[in-house]
Amino acid sequence: MALAILVKSTPLAAIAPLLTIWLGFGVTPKVIITALLTFFPVLVNAIVGLQSAESEMVDLMRTYRATPWQTLVHLRFWTALPYLFAALRVAAPLALVGAVIAEWTGASGGLGRIMWLAYSNLNLPYMFAAIWILSLAGATTYFAIVWCEQRLTPWRDRSAQP
Repeated sequence: MALAILVKSTPLAAIAPLLTIWLGFGVTPKVIITALLTFFPVLVNAIVGLQSAESEMVDLMRTYRATPWQTLVHLRFWTALPYLFAALRVAAPLALVGAVIAEWTGASGGLGRIMWLAYSNLNLPYMFAAIWILSLAGATTYFAIVWCEQRLTPWRDRSAQP
């Protein structure tokens, strides 16, 4: 966990140019930058979710002589699922941010590259078009995750959820 905190504390904008220099202008730096940006919220929520199983339920699994694997699959996974979806609702739009940052530092294409070229040429319509497309993609991704969550966690109370 300490390594994850160290990686999360490092400014991504400082790492992105280095990754592009080391790994080239292909897809690899984009994937790594996006993974670095999205990994931490998913990790934290997964840990909290896996630990959120009620002690009575864990005791019941022990009473049934369930193996740790069976406890994970039949209890802890299902109690962690809402936490994982909460993490995905945060991480999916962040993935777009990571991709844009990666494309700013040296990609040959993509919306981040279009935004960078539009910024360099003071072409505001192109910048706003790219921002609009990214916003729509982020919102669509978010609502797709909410839709999946509603189908995979029907037992949850959603009165407080946006």
